[in-house]
Amino acid sequence: MKKIMLTFFLLAALTVSAEAVDVAGEQAELFGTERLEEGLPAEAKKMMEPFDPTEQSDLLDGVLRIFRETAEQSGGVVKRAAAAMLRLLMIVVLCQLAQGICEERGQAAAAITGALAITACCGADLHTLIGLGRSTMDELSTFTNLLLPVMCGATAASGGAASASVLYTVTCFFSNLLIQASNYLLIPVMYAYLALALTDSALQQERLKRLRELLGWLIEKGLKCVVYLYTGLLTFTGVLSAPADAAALKAAKLTISSAVPVVGGIISGAAETVLASATLLKSAIGTFGMLAILAVFLFPFLQIGISFLMLKIASALSDILGSCQAGLLEAVSKLMGFLLAMVGSCAIMSLLSCCCFVKAVQL
Repeated sequence: MKKIMLTFFLLAALTVSAEAVDVAGEQAELFGTERLEEGLPAEAKKMMEPFDPTEQSDLLDGVLRIFRETAEQSGGVVKRAAAAMLRLLMIVVLCQLAQGICEERGQAAAAITGALAITACCGADLHTLIGLGRSTMDELSTFTNLLLPVMCGATAASGGAASASVLYTVTCFFSNLLIQASNYLLIPVMYAYLALALTDSALQQERLKRLRELLGWLIEKGLKCVVYLYTGLLTFTGVLSAPADAAALKAAKLTISSAVPVVGGIISGAAETVLASATLLKSAIGTFGMLAILAVFLFPFLQIGISFLMLKIASALSDILGSCQAGLLEAVSKLMGFLLAMVGSCAIMSLLSCCCFVKAVQL
C-alpha cells in the first residue's frame, strides 16, 4: 500500500509544470535597457535597428555596417565642401587680380573686400557646422547619461560594485565638464579667434596675431587637459578598484560556501550563474553602447572633417598664390580643427567609458 501511494505521489509530482527563469531578461528589465534606444536621435536609431542591447552583437560587423551606411550618405557632403572650397579660391584669385591692377589704396580696399567676402562665404557654413558639433555633443551626452546608469547597474550586479561607482562618478563628471566647457567657454573663444583673424587679414597687420595664437593655445590645451585627466583617472581608479572587487567577490563566495551548511555550495553556484548572466548582459549592453555612440557621432564628425580638409587645401593653394587671405583661410581651417577635436574628444570619452565598464568585472 505504501509503495502504491508513493508511486501515485511521484506521478502527480511529474504532472506539475515547470517554468525556467529568464535571468538575463529579468536583469535587463531591472537595469532599464529599453530606455537606451529611446535616447538615440532618429538617424542613429535607424542605423541601430539590427542591434539589440540585450543580445550579444559582433562589434566588428556592427562597426563596418555603420561605416558603410555613413559612407553612403557622405557623397553630398563632399560635393558641398568642394563647392565651398572653389568659391573661396575664386575670391582669392579675384582679389589677387584686383591687387595687381589697383594702386596702393586700391590694394588695401581689395584686401578688406577679400577678407569680408571670405568671412561671408564661410560664415554661414561655420555657424552651421559649429551648431552641428554642439548638437552632436549634446546628443552624445544625452545617450551617455542613459547608458551609464545601465552599465553601472550591470557592472555592480556582475561583481564590480567598487569599479561601477568610481567609473560612473568619473565619467559623468568629465563628460559634463567637457560639454559645459565647450558650450560656454571654448565655442565663444572660437568666435573671438575668428574675429581676430578677420581683423588681421582686413588690415594687413599682425598686431593681434599673438592674441589669436593665445586663444588657439587655450582651446588646444584645454581639450588636452580634460582628456588627459579623464584617461589618467580611469587608469588609476581601474588599478585600485578592480583588485578590491575581485577580493570582495572571492570572500563572498568563500563565506557562502562555508557558512551555510549542506546547501552552501549550491547557493554559491547559483550566485555564480547570476553573476555570469550579468557579465554577459553587460558585455552586450557595452557593445550596443559603443556602436550607438559611433552611429551618433560618425556622420557629423565626417562632415566637419571633410570641411576641415577642404579648408586646408584652399589655405595651401592660396598660400602658393601669395594671397594675403592665406592667413585668414588658415585660421578658419584651424577653427574647424578645434571643432573636430571637441566632437572627437567627447566621443572618445564616451567610448572609453564603455570599454572600462565592460572590462571591470572580475569573476
